[in-house]
Amino acid sequence: MSLDYKNEIYIGTVLLEKNRWAQERVPSIIISEWAQRFKDEGFDGIELWQNHALLATEEERGKLKESVSPIKIFNSYAKCEIEFENERRDSVELATLLSANGMKFNFGKNSERHEEYCDTVKKWRSSLPDKFRFLCECHGGSTVEDLLVARETFKQLGRDDYEIIIHGFGGTNESVSALFGLHGERITHIHASISTQTQMSNSDIQKRVELLRELGFAGSFTLEFTECVREDNVNVESLFLNAVRDMNILRKYLM
Repeated sequence: MSLDYKNEIYIGTVLLEKNRWAQERVPSIIISEWAQRFKDEGFDGIELWQNHALLATEEERGKLKESVSPIKIFNSYAKCEIEFENERRDSVELATLLSANGMKFNFGKNSERHEEYCDTVKKWRSSLPDKFRFLCECHGGSTVEDLLVARETFKQLGRDDYEIIIHGFGGTNESVSALFGLHGERITHIHASISTQTQMSNSDIQKRVELLRELGFAGSFTLEFTECVREDNVNVESLFLNAVRDMNILRKYLM
C-alpha cells in the first residue's frame, strides 16, 4: 500500500449525500455507481462517508472493495466512549475490507472523559496497520477542539503517526499559520471548501495554496463541500459537476 499522497485530491462522498445531516443518515446514493465518474473526471480517490459502506448491502460493499476509484480514507463517525467498542470495531473491519489507506476519526465531547478517549484512541490505532493514516479532525465540540489541548494530547498518545485534518480554506492566514505552528508536520490532510461558505476567489485560493506550501504542507485534500450543498432540492449531478470544477481549480494551483 502506497502512502505517497502529496497533492492528491479526493472526493468526499458526503458531498453528494443529501442525508448527511438527516436524523437517521440513511444513504440516498450508491457510490459504486459513481466510481467510474470519479476516476474519469480526475479525482485521485474517495473519502468514503461511513454510512455509504456501513449501511450498504453486501453486494455494494463488494463493489466498493473492487472500486476503480480507490478508497483512500474511510470517514468514520465511530464514538470514542468505551461503550461504543462495536462502532470502532466496525470501522476497522470496513477500512480493512475496502483496503483504505487511512481513517478519519474524532475524540468525544465530554471533557471529564478525555483520558478515557485517549486510551480508546490508542487501542483503536493499535488495531490498524502501522502503515495506515489515522487522521483526527479535531472537530468543534470535541475535547481536542482547543489547540493547546490537542497538542498536549497528541504528545501524550506517544506515537508520531497520529495525523491531523484541518479546514485549510477557511479562516484567516493567521489562524491557519497558528495551526501549523502548533501541529507542524502532523497536518497531512485538508478538508477543502472553496466554493461555498468561504466563497473564495481564484486569487484567494491561489494565495492560500502558496501559504500552505510556505508552511510546509505536503499532504492531500478532500472536497467535502461545494456550491449548493446546503440548498434544498439540489440534484446530485449538479453537486458533482460543482465538485469537479472545484477540483480543477485546486489542481491548477497545486501544479
